[in-house]
Amino acid sequence: MTIKTILSKPLPVIWFRAVQLFRLKGYHRTGFWPKIEMKVSRMISTSNSVWSQKSLFFSPSFKGYSNGLPDVIHDQIRTTSKSVLSGEVSVFDYTYLLQKPYNWHMDWRVGHTWENKYFKEYGFYEKEKKEEYDVKFPWELSRLSFLIPVARHYLLDGDKEHLDYIHEVLNDWKTNNPIAHSVNWYPMEVSIRSINLVQLREIVLQSPNTGKTVNLINEILILHGVFLWRNIEYTDVRGNHYSANLTALLLLGNVFGEFFKEAKKWLKYALSKIEKEFHLQFYQDGVNFEKSIPYHRLVVELFLISFLTMERMGVAIKPKTVEIFRNACLFTKAYTKPDSLAPIIGDNDSASVLENDGQPLNDHSNLLQLASWFLKDDTLNIVDNLYLSAVEVFNLNERPTSRQAEIQDQQLFQFPDGGFIIAKNKEDYFITDVGEVGMKGRGGHGHNDLYSFELMLSGKDFIVDPGCYTYTGNLELKNEMKSSSYHNILTIDEEEIAPLIGNWGIADVAKPLNVEIVQEEDIIRVSGKHHGFMRLNDPVEHKRVFSLDKKSFQLLCTDAVKCRLQHKVQRHIHFAENVAVEVTGDQVVAKVGGMSYLITFDKLSSIKEKEFQLSYNYGHRGRSKKIVLESKIKGNSELFFAVKKYIGNE
Repeated sequence: MTIKTILSKPLPVIWFRAVQLFRLKGYHRTGFWPKIEMKVSRMISTSNSVWSQKSLFFSPSFKGYSNGLPDVIHDQIRTTSKSVLSGEVSVFDYTYLLQKPYNWHMDWRVGHTWENKYFKEYGFYEKEKKEEYDVKFPWELSRLSFLIPVARHYLLDGDKEHLDYIHEVLNDWKTNNPIAHSVNWYPMEVSIRSINLVQLREIVLQSPNTGKTVNLINEILILHGVFLWRNIEYTDVRGNHYSANLTALLLLGNVFGEFFKEAKKWLKYALSKIEKEFHLQFYQDGVNFEKSIPYHRLVVELFLISFLTMERMGVAIKPKTVEIFRNACLFTKAYTKPDSLAPIIGDNDSASVLENDGQPLNDHSNLLQLASWFLKDDTLNIVDNLYLSAVEVFNLNERPTSRQAEIQDQQLFQFPDGGFIIAKNKEDYFITDVGEVGMKGRGGHGHNDLYSFELMLSGKDFIVDPGCYTYTGNLELKNEMKSSSYHNILTIDEEEIAPLIGNWGIADVAKPLNVEIVQEEDIIRVSGKHHGFMRLNDPVEHKRVFSLDKKSFQLLCTDAVKCRLQHKVQRHIHFAENVAVEVTGDQVVAKVGGMSYLITFDKLSSIKEKEFQLSYNYGHRGRSKKIVLESKIKGNSELFFAVKKYIGNE
């Protein structure tokens, strides 16, 4: 955060960040960081015994993976670990070959390396780069989550080579990432890595002859706490970064409070903030206020860990907090598509602190399984398989009960505070964003996508949100994929529905108005207006109405536009990666999964076929087809398009 940004904040935030910056300059000038590194190392090496206080995130009854677990769990542990031990480490959608000498500071895709220096001296927002190097790739590798499967394997089979690998990697990372002096010392990364290493430590503590490695983990974690305590990401409107800070400080403070004096402050601070912060970041209906479904998953994970740990510490969670947390989990269940994956609405950096359960990156069902046990509500669980995280966190050893088979022919979910409407059955799915831009009108991880939608038919993605490929790797593309024309909405004169502000913000001008949901016998109607285009020289009012057939999921989308002068109207429809699109005259036939669908539209519009870039996970970039329905309108006009199953000769 720059001085200019700090000065734009409320006085309490200005004071907090000014003091923080002043202290950091002092730490850097006086050599505090290398001194504390040596102090902690001496403390660990001269301790009479290995500090083995547990975090309470894992079940106190958890002892390992031997007793009563299905063979498929053991197979998963061994298979995943063997891949890592062979050097194959998953980083987003990539398989990275991690070999000696380990390089923790490189985006290996393009060979760009960030040399070690003081962490405040890095800048990541570079424009017009010749290559798309992205700091999130070394960051993701340095979250060190890939060590967890190896620790599981060691606990299961007791092969010392597995423990030696963990120790070697951790020691190498520590040596090449001195505290506050590498690209990997960024507060959010420190938080996520701390949470991952706490999980690693819980497993290693259950294993025999691990004192040396536990000491190494302890040393790294204490340094993480020292750094994070001095770099808390506090501001006026906080998001997932601050949530991660709090969860990490809670775990670290609980583990080291009786060993490292300062850690008591970490714990006290986290306990005083966590529950209050939860209420600031979640609407009453459970939707996270950043308006990104992938980030909703991450922040629910963080608060699940916090609340569970607090409960095991004997800290009571208020009933209202539990109610809203349950709503957050119900939203997660509601937005899950029939194929068990989540839609990509808003930014997506594929972040998770529970990513070693073997499911795809966009599968949030392990979170729901954990939540079902925490909340004692088996209706939240949507899978029959047992996740390893549930074994560790709740000491489960039996397949859980899934209520997913009880899905009715058609379900409708409304989240009026968070601004989402979802309809689905066992094969079909519709979701639309009818909410504000997020982060209390600032945007952040939300996109410029008011009244955009996704549509799945017969179990196959059909019309989709293009997702989020990169952040700093290509700022121009990042903002393009956030823009109005990259979503399934209507634009006027190629303008944004709300101006984009910098790299993250969206002006709060396209507010949802008069949103209504009406259920008729066979039809669900969703309607709403916005005044985002009222800022144009000739103001334009837009109203969109979705009419969805409850049985067939045939969709009719009507757009009413009111203006005085002539304008160019474009309606953008983005197809999933495996949809074949054929434009013939005034209609479109789209094929996917052995099914064909017909898209028809009004006589005022012409059609253009284009390609666009889409991303199902961070760093993944594919290409697919989109159509643009283009019209010249003047005065009041009503446009439409319809989607239905195709029967030949229509």
